[in-house]
Amino acid sequence: MNKKDLAEIKKLLIEKKAELLNKTNNAQRDIDSDNMNVGDEIDTAGQNSDKEMFFELAAGDKITLNAVNDALAKIEKDAYGSCECCGEDIPAKRLKAIPWTRYCIKCQEEAENPKR
Repeated sequence: MNKKDLAEIKKLLIEKKAELLNKTNNAQRDIDSDNMNVGDEIDTAGQNSDKEMFFELAAGDKITLNAVNDALAKIEKDAYGSCECCGEDIPAKRLKAIPWTRYCIKCQEEAENPKR
């Protein structure tokens, strides 16, 4: 992978990291402000439902954030762009689409659809 592509991918990763952190902070602020508003049982039930949804979404975002951080660390160590399963280079097109990906398409498909 050339330096221009790598710089572009690093920029995408940094932007994704900022987006995820911002999203989490905004959602947490919304939940905190909802806690200030005391209402009847229906309001409380709705707030609890919103909190549960936030925690489910936050878990997915945390996984993505960890993957983004891992990818940024690999760039710093000059270890970015290789499949963690087979060791082959991940195509630049895939890395540009999902810069935090850890696997090539073949290994990703095998992980998602194990043979029975």
